[in-house]
Amino acid sequence: MAPASDEQTAQWIAELTALSELYRSAEIAGSAEQVSHEGWHAGARIGTSTGDGRMVAYKDSGVEAECVFREGERTLFNIMSTGYGSDTAERGFAVWSARPGALGAIDPGVTRLEVADADGVVVQAAIVARTFAVDVDLGPVPQTVDEVFAPWEPPELTVRVYGEGDALRYEGPLLTR
Repeated sequence: MAPASDEQTAQWIAELTALSELYRSAEIAGSAEQVSHEGWHAGARIGTSTGDGRMVAYKDSGVEAECVFREGERTLFNIMSTGYGSDTAERGFAVWSARPGALGAIDPGVTRLEVADADGVVVQAAIVARTFAVDVDLGPVPQTVDEVFAPWEPPELTVRVYGEGDALRYEGPLLTR
């Protein structure tokens, strides 16, 4: 798929804006997991108890996006017109976005994903359709351009990915360089 035209990007933004509004309304009503609009589907979300947070979304055509909710402001979108290129075959998951927390894709056979910190504290990931979100401390979110491009040493977090019959499919670092 070629890079998106300005018109195509504007259409996706309009569709994602509608999806986000539908999602937020459904979230308030307590049933947000199955929200879809114009071929877009809501995925897993971080920050469900706040007006802020992030959610992954995917379109039937293969386009994928991250929706960044900001209380009282417009939702921002990071749209990948050719998808994130996530290879989930080896580890069962792929991280699309990190800090705060981690969002990404899971392989169809994944039934559970959890992350443990160095002290052994385990956080279960939310899994929605083919996506996951796990609210773990990955360090401060960069606030300036200098911070965005500064070297970052991610904390040592272990991910455990489970498949059919709750069999351990993968155990290793959540983030790799």
